[in-house]
Amino acid sequence: MPHSNMALAQNFFAALVSKNFNALPLAADIVMESPISPRLSGLESVLEFLEGLASVTKEVCLLDSFGEGNKLAVEFELKTAEGVIAGFECFEIVDGQIKRMRPYFDARPLLGSAT
Repeated sequence: MPHSNMALAQNFFAALVSKNFNALPLAADIVMESPISPRLSGLESVLEFLEGLASVTKEVCLLDSFGEGNKLAVEFELKTAEGVIAGFECFEIVDGQIKRMRPYFDARPLLGSAT
């Protein structure tokens, strides 16, 4: 996995926590599939989703990563007012930008469901 891909993922999570959405390294034609939303296409719709997620995010701890070529998976813990949410974020990185995102996590705390 190229070191620059991990640095890009670190920048992504740092921008999310700091709510610095202009610093998110997202491609204009990004595609995102999440457990709590329909498939999103395009920068505007993905940014709208991420702004909502950032509004409940206090901190992100990156635990591990692995990848090959332009694919990267990052294990994380998302700290929110509702508790800690463990998950993986899978990225496809093209020309230094995130082209595809697919997070995997237990969405129940974000949706207000009982565990």
